[in-house]
Amino acid sequence: AIAAFFLTAVVNVASAQQPRSKPPRLEELEARARQDSLDPEAHFRLAERYYTLKRFADEERELRATIAIDPRYAPAYLSLGDLPFDRRPKLWREFWKDKVPEELRPAVEESARLWQQAVLIDPMVDFRVQGATAPPEDMMVIPDYGGSTTDYLLWLGLGAFGVARYELAYSGLDLWAQRTSANKPQDSIPDFLLLYRGLAAGHLKAYNKAIADIQVLYARSLQAERTDSLLPFPLKTNDYRYILAVLNQSWGKSADAIRLFEEALASDLGLYMAHVRMAQIYRAHQMWGQSIAEARRAIETNPNDPTSIRELGVILDEAGQAAEAAATLRQAASANPRDPRTLYHLGVVQHKLAQPAEARETLGRFIAIAPAGRYEHELADAKQRLRRCRNSPAREERGGRDVSVRGCRDCPRARHGSRDRPGAIPASDEARRARAPRARRFQ
Repeated sequence: AIAAFFLTAVVNVASAQQPRSKPPRLEELEARARQDSLDPEAHFRLAERYYTLKRFADEERELRATIAIDPRYAPAYLSLGDLPFDRRPKLWREFWKDKVPEELRPAVEESARLWQQAVLIDPMVDFRVQGATAPPEDMMVIPDYGGSTTDYLLWLGLGAFGVARYELAYSGLDLWAQRTSANKPQDSIPDFLLLYRGLAAGHLKAYNKAIADIQVLYARSLQAERTDSLLPFPLKTNDYRYILAVLNQSWGKSADAIRLFEEALASDLGLYMAHVRMAQIYRAHQMWGQSIAEARRAIETNPNDPTSIRELGVILDEAGQAAEAAATLRQAASANPRDPRTLYHLGVVQHKLAQPAEARETLGRFIAIAPAGRYEHELADAKQRLRRCRNSPAREERGGRDVSVRGCRDCPRARHGSRDRPGAIPASDEARRARAPRARRFQ
C-alpha cells in the first residue's frame, strides 16, 4: 500500500482560504492609476498586470512612476531589476553561466544594482523564484513516493515562496531539508534552502528560526564567498550581516541590531539604510539625540533620498524641535513634491507652531493631492485641523514686526494647559509606531 504523506501546513492554509475574488480588469487598474496618480501602490499593481501581459515597456513606465512617488518602494526596484531577464528569458541561464552577451552586460549590472537596492530597503521584499511555478490553491494530499515526493516538496516550497505563501513555503522547504539532510552535518544544507526558509520564517515573524538560518549563511560567507545558482541574486557577507541586523530589529533585539548595523557600515560606508534603521531604533526608545544623529548621517550618505529628509523632520518634531522640523520638512517637500506625506507632516507642524495661514495652505495642498484610499486617517485629521483654523487670522503687523494675533484654538501656542507633547504628531501612523516606553538602554 502507498502511504499518504500529509503536509499539515498545506491543509491548514488551504482550509483557511477564502474564495479568491476575481482580479480587477486592466481598464480598472489603469483608471485607478490615473485617478490616484500619487498612489505608488496603484502604479505598482498596474505594472504587475502589464508584466502578466508581457507589455514590458508599459511595466517599466509604471515601475518608474512608483519609485518617483515613493523612493523606498522596494518591490518596484526588484521588478525593474528583473525586466532584462523577462525580455530575454534565457538571460538567466547566461547569467549564472557567466556567458552574458557583451551588449547586455550594462543592463545586467544595472539589474544587480536594483536588486541590491530592493534588499537594502527591505530584506523581506517579495521576489519571484525563477524556474518555480505557483502551487495549486486547493487542499493537497501528497502520496509518499520516496525521492519523487522529496523533490516535489522542494519545488512546492520554492513555488509557494514566489507567490508570497510563506507558511506553505516554510513547511515545504523545511520538510525537504528534513528528508534530505537527516543525520547529516549542517554543511549538507544548501545555501538557497537556508535563505528561502529563513526569509519565509521572517515573514511569519518566527525570527529565531529566521536568524538561525541566515546566521549559518553569514558564517559560511565569512569563510569563503560562494555562489548558488538557486539564489535569487548574488549575496555577499555584508548582505547577510545586514539581513541579520534587520531581523534582530524586527524581533526587538535592539542592541544586537545596532551592533550588526554598525559592523555592516564598517564594511560599506554607503549603506545608508543602516543609518535609517538605527534612527528608527533610537526613535522607538525616545533616544532623540542618537536618532537625530543617525537620520542626519542617512542624508549625508545618500543625499538623493528625499524620504530620509522627511523622516528627519518627523523625528525633529517628535523631539520637541518643531521650528527646525518645519524647515527640514519644507526641504523634503521641495526634494520630492510628489510625496503627500511630507505636506501632511509639515502642515501639522505649522499648525502646532501657531501658523494658521501656512497650515491652511499646506494642509489644503495635501488634501488636494493625497490618494483617499492610502491616506484616509491623515486626510480626516487634516480636514479637522483646517476647520479649526478656518477663521483664525495668522498675523498682523505691530511695531514693525509680525506677531501672532489669534492662532488656531487648538494650536499649542494658542492655549494653556496643552496635553500634547511638544513635537508630537498625534495623528501620524509613523508617530504612533515610534512611541515606546522611555528606555536609556536597550533590552
